[in-house]
Amino acid sequence: MMKKSLLILAGFMSVMGAASVHAEAPVYQLNPIVVTANREKAEELHTPAATEVITSKEIRQTGAATVHEALRFGTGIITQAQGPRNISQGTMVNKSIIRGVEKGTLVLVDGVPINQGGRYNLESISAETVDRIEVVRGGGAVLYGSEATGGVINIITKGKRDNLVRAGLGNYGIQNYVVSAQADKLGITYTYDKTGKVNHISSPEGGRPKGMYYNIKNAEHSNVNWRYQFNKNAYFTHTYDKDRSHYVYRWDGRPYTSKGKTYAGQNAGKDYKHAIHELEDNMFQFHYDTDDFKSVVYYHRKDMETTNHTNKQKPYTAKKYDPSNTTRESSSYFEETMGLDVSNRWHFDKGSFMVGFDFQRDLQDNHTKTGKTYHYDRNMYSFYGQLAYDFTDKTRANLNLRETWTDEDQAGNSYSKFTPELVLMHDLSENTMLYAKAGKSFMMPTFNQLYGGGSIVGVPGLKPQEGDNYEIGVKKDIGDKDSLRLALFHYKIKDSIDATSDNDFETFYYKNEDVRNTGVELEWNHRQSENLTWHAGLSYSHPEKQESESSTKGENTHGRWHDYYGRVGFNAGVTWIEGKLTTSFNTSVLGNRTRDYSPYPSMKSQWFTDLNFSYKPNDTSRFFLNIDNLFDRKDIVSSSSSSFYSLGINFMAGYEYKF
Repeated sequence: MMKKSLLILAGFMSVMGAASVHAEAPVYQLNPIVVTANREKAEELHTPAATEVITSKEIRQTGAATVHEALRFGTGIITQAQGPRNISQGTMVNKSIIRGVEKGTLVLVDGVPINQGGRYNLESISAETVDRIEVVRGGGAVLYGSEATGGVINIITKGKRDNLVRAGLGNYGIQNYVVSAQADKLGITYTYDKTGKVNHISSPEGGRPKGMYYNIKNAEHSNVNWRYQFNKNAYFTHTYDKDRSHYVYRWDGRPYTSKGKTYAGQNAGKDYKHAIHELEDNMFQFHYDTDDFKSVVYYHRKDMETTNHTNKQKPYTAKKYDPSNTTRESSSYFEETMGLDVSNRWHFDKGSFMVGFDFQRDLQDNHTKTGKTYHYDRNMYSFYGQLAYDFTDKTRANLNLRETWTDEDQAGNSYSKFTPELVLMHDLSENTMLYAKAGKSFMMPTFNQLYGGGSIVGVPGLKPQEGDNYEIGVKKDIGDKDSLRLALFHYKIKDSIDATSDNDFETFYYKNEDVRNTGVELEWNHRQSENLTWHAGLSYSHPEKQESESSTKGENTHGRWHDYYGRVGFNAGVTWIEGKLTTSFNTSVLGNRTRDYSPYPSMKSQWFTDLNFSYKPNDTSRFFLNIDNLFDRKDIVSSSSSSFYSLGINFMAGYEYKF
């Protein structure tokens, strides 16, 4: 019945668009300006990296409420989640994995890193605050530091805001509200997003213990972002986010075996645990930039608390189960990051050189459920630079260098890493460029990985992961209608940091092992007319991980290589404007998937689809309908032993008014 209603509503909006006479011409950039890859403005065609720019207009056309949703249709990106839509499970947050490097995505907001403890909470960043997202695929630690072994995602927020209000409602209790305003130099955006009850978001086959499946009672996100623009060079911005998600763990009633004793199947559908995850996130930035001088001072604090109401009786063993017989326990931690980044670029006849300094202080307080509190801190320093030299009008080179070191930490570790990168570029013509690059990348262990916390056992001797990255590519524009991008890459990461657990999945620790990947990516963007555009991306690679056994002392025994994640990716989108109606369809497929646990079984392909209608009767009003997961697939959106599912076919319809 719901599918039929959606089709009727979609058809009605199509008729309204066909009856309109004035088309809204799209803002289309065949060759946009990007800043992330080289820390300076450059046309995408002449940027020596595999880059993708997702504009605010394109984000709106996918109906994405958060940055995590907006990245689902990118080339070479695997989005992974522990729940449907914009929901994460405490410290197990959603991930955007670039080129198969699970722990190698550095996320920036306006050029400032937001990774803390290996997490970056993209599901908490409202899409309404985003001007564009720049994705740079491939190791980029030379110019941006730790954690960029797979790639960089730079979320560039809006300067001037639209004056608007928007409301959207859908099935599964979906609600989304936005208020945005600009008053002289001050712009502010508030977003509230909610998902209601969703049952069976996971398979009981991967539950803890087996037979336990997860449900969502509700999840809420509140986000405030504001910016004050002092002048064209200086601005201050603050983002506040508050999230709350309520998970319910239920038992499927199967027989259960423990320590050689088998218990009869019983108590099907009984609640075992209610887990409430709460997050508060504050980030402050002050930027002062000129054409060549860039500087930012920032402070970022994240407070997280998990409260568990767990039944004292185990439903798989208790014959007379009392659902009210529960115990309450909570654990919390906060993480702080403060830092500054200053750089300047000087120009000469044959090119330019840039020198920069980066300081970052990380702190964490971990309050365990036993009442103990642990405090950790670390200072990290970096000098970095770039020499850009033009051999001829058509042939150029960049030499990028970074030296990073830390003070000694509580475990006696002190790190020092030198990472060089060489980039060569050659213009075959005005609209065709070849590039090749080779460089090193790295990532420091986090506090939890080194010292533990909650169910994690610390491994003080854990090593930083180090990568060797190679890439060659060609970029070509054909007239003003087509752009083609081809990239071939290979990397090998030594001592990649990965989690493992005991047989009962009750305690976890981290180990070092090696990963590698070789692949190819092809992208095509086409503008047929002012009213019809489309794009497509194809990636094929072979991500592998070397099986290893490890102790809590960090000692490894390397074994055979095995596949993980997926080998084949395809994404495409088309936008069509007919009168006052804009219709967009986007799809993304990840195939040849392999689970990341022994014996490394395969799993079915993951297929995301999204259909969006936007109807503008005048300049101030807009009606919209977004239909997600058109074919009502139940795809697995995680890759470990647990199986978390995508949300069934869902929609959100609403209205926007500009004033």
